[in-house]
Amino acid sequence: MAKRLNTIIIVPHSKADFLKFSFSSRSFFLGLGVVILGLILSVIAIGYTGQAVGRRAKLEELQRQNRELEQTNTRLENAVAEVQARLDEFEERASRLALATGIESGSGQDGALGGHGEHVSAGGPYNRVLESPRELETQGDLIARRLQAVQDVLETQDTRLISTPSIAPVMGIITDGFGRRKDPFTGRTAFHRGLDLSARRGTPIKAPADGVVVFAARNGGMGRMVRISHGFGYTTVYGHLSKIEVKPGDQIHRGDEIGLVGNTGRSTGSHLHYEVHVDGKAVNPLYYILDAY
Repeated sequence: MAKRLNTIIIVPHSKADFLKFSFSSRSFFLGLGVVILGLILSVIAIGYTGQAVGRRAKLEELQRQNRELEQTNTRLENAVAEVQARLDEFEERASRLALATGIESGSGQDGALGGHGEHVSAGGPYNRVLESPRELETQGDLIARRLQAVQDVLETQDTRLISTPSIAPVMGIITDGFGRRKDPFTGRTAFHRGLDLSARRGTPIKAPADGVVVFAARNGGMGRMVRISHGFGYTTVYGHLSKIEVKPGDQIHRGDEIGLVGNTGRSTGSHLHYEVHVDGKAVNPLYYILDAY
């Protein structure tokens, strides 16, 4: 049986010759299958190429992000190192202040002077913190509490200084000192608990330290009298005033005028009787006058 052939004739308009193609049905379908397979393979190749391009773009993006993270990490490490260096500097300053204020290592400041099982204090062991924000925050808190403890000590010392009598309440001649003497009225030996400072009547009397007026009125033989509590166990007394210029409850600062020299009460002349008491006991006022005598 003869093979069936299919013929395709192509006749161009520009010339008389024509093209003639003859092929069998089997060849046609085989060629068609090859074309379809080629198209399928082309689509698959294009898809794979697109995925490869996408993966490459994603890889490049990840590499870019990784470089940025490395740069950020480097900046963070530098910042942490700078913070650590500042904390070390603050720790050294805190140690100097602790020494200056007498705060000792392991003095039981309720953790204010140490942490992490070691005391962070003057002369004591010092644990460098791990370079993490949490540890740096802990280190900063410890130093802050320590500096607060030092500040509290300094403030207490400062308050003690301004509360300690240190200037003469009035400038005058000492007519009677502290201690045993002959009483000018009875002629008998008696203990004199203060200084008698002779001065002109009306001379201003200055407070020798900060404090609070606790008494301001007449008081028997002391005449017009003022008593000031300065805290820290210090109390001062002023007798024989001609005028009182303060009242109980007044806040007094060193140098404030509290009254005028006079001759009231049991007195033989114009003068100020001045006493200093420490923890309820009279002491020699000369020990607390630094600007005269």
